Amino acid sequence: MVQVAKPRRDVARHRKMLLDAASRIFSERGVHVPLEAVVEASGVGRATLYRHFPDRKTLLLALFDRDIAPVLNAGEGLPPGEALIAMLTEMGRVTRKKPILEDAWRAIAMLHPEMQTRQRDLLARFEQPLADAIAAGQVRADLTLDDVISIGRMVTAGNRYAQGDELAGERILDIMLNGIRRRD
Repeated sequence: MVQVAKPRRDVARHRKMLLDAASRIFSERGVHVPLEAVVEASGVGRATLYRHFPDRKTLLLALFDRDIAPVLNAGEGLPPGEALIAMLTEMGRVTRKKPILEDAWRAIAMLHPEMQTRQRDLLARFEQPLADAIAAGQVRADLTLDDVISIGRMVTAGNRYAQGDELAGERILDIMLNGIRRRD
């Protein structure tokens, strides 16, 4: 009997199943849980996991890429000056819903070449929105890219300590955003 190859859409579906399972398992049990737990939670086979993600680092990088995408896209189509606030607001929302992001950052050595590339790309995506926000008078004129990254880290850490308390997480973000707005 001749077996017919599964359609390519199964590849994307299996990848999504693995990422969803990894996000859930890592959030519940930490990023160092045996990958077999991800396989079991996903409902796909071990070979499928390793075909998509040959190691833990690759899986964590894929989770990071997937979860940070809404932050990077949050400012698209907005008037100059509004994109930065939208991106930071989305970062607050994502890190409240996906605490795994912080763990993924920490689990992959910051000096790893692939993580350095992602860091540079992330910084680059904030440069123009920051310049536009300053030019539009939306934020303090002395706000720097380093400040924006520090704010992102503080919001992420604050969300971790808020432990799922939506209102506390929103309050932390609101305090941070009010701190960077231009004062007349």
